[in-house]
Amino acid sequence: MAKIKQRRVRWEPSTSHTVIGYKLYWSQQGDIGYNSDCAFIGNVTDVILPEQVPSFPLVSGSIELGITAVNEIGNESDLVSLLVPFQFSVPDPPSSLSMEAMTEYHMTTSREPQGEQKTPEDS
Repeated sequence: MAKIKQRRVRWEPSTSHTVIGYKLYWSQQGDIGYNSDCAFIGNVTDVILPEQVPSFPLVSGSIELGITAVNEIGNESDLVSLLVPFQFSVPDPPSSLSMEAMTEYHMTTSREPQGEQKTPEDS
């Protein structure tokens, strides 16, 4: 399993009192619009990608993001957009991991295995 650094996308909330949430749009080819891939993300002012949007693509390169406010009957505001670089791809893993015994010794004065600490209860 690989690790991908998350990204937080933030915006200022709509001033309309009828807003019930926001829709996040994205496009890898530019020209973002209401027909682009999207997800309703609820009544929040930030979202963590890709964690909170499972359908968000794990891609490398530029992607255009857009956000709209959605009211109680489903109408959407103008789309506010941002072109950002993403690096949601992971590098190839290293290969041929191995370990070999050395002829040299590491000198230590401790009788305790490294990483273990003696506590007063152990005495």
